Amino acid sequence: MSIKLHSSQTDSGVSLVETLMGLAVGMLVIAAICAFALFNARGFAGFSSYTSFDNANRKAMDQMTKDFRMVQSLTNFAPNTITLLDFDGTPLKYYYNPTKQVLNRVKGGVTNTLLTDCNRLAFSMRMRNMSNGTFDLFPTTNVYECKAITIDWCSSRKLLGNVADDMPQSETIVIRN
Repeated sequence: MSIKLHSSQTDSGVSLVETLMGLAVGMLVIAAICAFALFNARGFAGFSSYTSFDNANRKAMDQMTKDFRMVQSLTNFAPNTITLLDFDGTPLKYYYNPTKQVLNRVKGGVTNTLLTDCNRLAFSMRMRNMSNGTFDLFPTTNVYECKAITIDWCSSRKLLGNVADDMPQSETIVIRN
């Protein structure tokens, strides 16, 4: 007895052209996924940067508001440095270092850094009187007439090859005394 094994179907496989077309389509899909991931990573890094700017600005504003509202008087003024007489009689100094781009607070020999990556900051003195027709306080150049301090600043940092700027911040604080 003899059994004959013969297939009626022909052997089939993938041709070279089909392999190359599948490889090209796969590469396009992988390139699209990589581009999408890079775009999202840059966006998330930007959100993280703006969140850290917001936290630092809020912390600095809160500290300056708390300090300036409680001082007895302003004793020395420059556009980037102010010295105040604190409620307990000790000097309180805020100074901006433009080369290091930091805002420091000094009280009792202890230095605290309030802002980093601060590319510009300026203090200005104001009187308590409001100007006619606006809600802005009159500026002054006399330390003894100063009853409000305005601080203007802006922060920025380099992020993935681009400079990320924070919104300019401005705050006017009225001295209680």
